Amino acid sequence: MGFTKKPLSKGIKTFYGLGDMGFSLMTSVELFFFVFFLTNVAKFSLPMVALIGSITSIGDALLSPFYGAIISGTKPMRWGRNRSWMLIAPPLVIPLYMLQYTRISSSEIIAAAIVCAGFILSHIVWNIAWVANVSMIPAMANNPEERGLLSSRRATWTALAGVFFSYIGQPTAIYIGNVTNNEALGYTLLAGIMATLMFLGYMVVFKLTKGYEPTGEEEAAMALTSGKARVTFGGMLKNLYQNPPLMVLLLGDFFRFVGFFIITASAAFYFNYVAQNMALLPLYLLISSIAGVIGAAMSSTLIQKLSSRVTTMICLLLTGIVLIFGNFVSLSVPMFFIFATLARLFLGAVGASFVAMYADVSIYGEWKTGENATPFVMGLMNISLKTAIISRGTVIPLVLSLAGFDAALDPAMATEAVKQAVLTVNMLVPGITAVLSSIILFLGYKLTREKVADMQADIDANKNGDAMKKAV
Repeated sequence: MGFTKKPLSKGIKTFYGLGDMGFSLMTSVELFFFVFFLTNVAKFSLPMVALIGSITSIGDALLSPFYGAIISGTKPMRWGRNRSWMLIAPPLVIPLYMLQYTRISSSEIIAAAIVCAGFILSHIVWNIAWVANVSMIPAMANNPEERGLLSSRRATWTALAGVFFSYIGQPTAIYIGNVTNNEALGYTLLAGIMATLMFLGYMVVFKLTKGYEPTGEEEAAMALTSGKARVTFGGMLKNLYQNPPLMVLLLGDFFRFVGFFIITASAAFYFNYVAQNMALLPLYLLISSIAGVIGAAMSSTLIQKLSSRVTTMICLLLTGIVLIFGNFVSLSVPMFFIFATLARLFLGAVGASFVAMYADVSIYGEWKTGENATPFVMGLMNISLKTAIISRGTVIPLVLSLAGFDAALDPAMATEAVKQAVLTVNMLVPGITAVLSSIILFLGYKLTREKVADMQADIDANKNGDAMKKAV
């Protein structure tokens, strides 16, 4: 008894990624405001901010390999191996995520412990749902072009979240803070609202993807035929250490994420201390997010014409060139807008093409090992993502402190050294990491789409052959 993939429905081709839009709305609170909240709203000291960033990021990174392993290595639940987690995990995120934006105790240590607990627990739950969602791409797609299409749709909806967040993010936090006369509560409730939107988005995708992966009952029936009820731990390890393209991809993706997270986390500092006009931040978020939408929408065409591998390398290189050059001219606010927006355009395309590459290496892993550990492989991108977040929590405070930054000082009194340090974390550092990522992929990632297509054909032929043998 087997499971036959269906053609992609119009609804999936259009709306797959709606859950990612909600997810991105939620994580945008963290990307843009977490460090700012800790320093300027909750008034934690810089050493404590660095400690919070290190504890949460390292803890999250250490847990990252296990999210996909949980999905691949456990018995699938009623609604399918991936879809079940998309249903049960998101509601748990809401109260946990809100704890991340609190200053409950007058004791800095206790208050920091609560923030760390909210961060780690919410991330455990949401990452399982996130891995399950992205693992549906290779589960649903029938060829590299469809994987590119779904990756592009996902990236487009994700980028659209940035457009919406530019309108509702900071203004919502400020409004709630003013109404309640509690600035910190504004960010607490903003996190809860965005997490609720994430939950609703996943529910829509859960409904759309019905029938696109085996249910728990169907997979149990297939296991009786194949003799494999779940992926073994050894099979997961083989999908990693016998998968050279995956290891190169993880390293390249790490440097890509380092730059992206530093850009997003440091934007508020630019407008507070360089532009000295926080009212421009929503406009920047809007323009750069629109650029990201355009880049993500372009990625499907680029992937079809150039392949996901070539698209990724070219766009990363262009990102690096733009940011490094922009570092020398962006004390001028209009120049910052121009170069930062161009970088977000190229990063929008990269966000889609990287995911398509992970889908490709999951096929390589199955071809190499004979075990389909797609959720485990797709989940491994969390390793790059989470370890890169450590940089966001440590590099920004480090660079700012070396320049004599003090959150207690009036932004109008910011020295030229502080302004240049803020510009460095916005431009120079992420520009260098983008170039490094491109070079790593150029030198080490040799998996072409033609090779992937041949591997998929071999996998399908082997499955059909096994099914015929069982039938006989």
